[in-house]
Amino acid sequence: MPPKRTSTFEAPAMTQAAIKKLVADGVTVALEAQAATMACTSNPNMNTGPIGTPIAKMGNYKEFISCQPFYFNGTEGAVGLICWFERTESVFSRSKCAEENKVTFATDTLTDDALS
Repeated sequence: MPPKRTSTFEAPAMTQAAIKKLVADGVTVALEAQAATMACTSNPNMNTGPIGTPIAKMGNYKEFISCQPFYFNGTEGAVGLICWFERTESVFSRSKCAEENKVTFATDTLTDDALS
């Protein structure tokens, strides 16, 4: 068995306080560099626009159709028309349809005689 390698150099023992100081110094330097970068007016990453509340995305036509709306052809009579109204309102609610899209989406469910 070969002899174990020995070193004449002994590393100084790091105390917990010394480690904390090294970390704190590193964080301080990083924060100062970040502050300097953000203070630069030519920084392309700086958001200078107004900060507003994001608007929830309203349902689109694909979501509306995926809720399986009732198609109305005009031959079902008054009862069928009432069912179509109720089912269409239900689909609007489930698909989170925007108010400005309701007429367009609903007319796409009319077929045959209901179109005239």
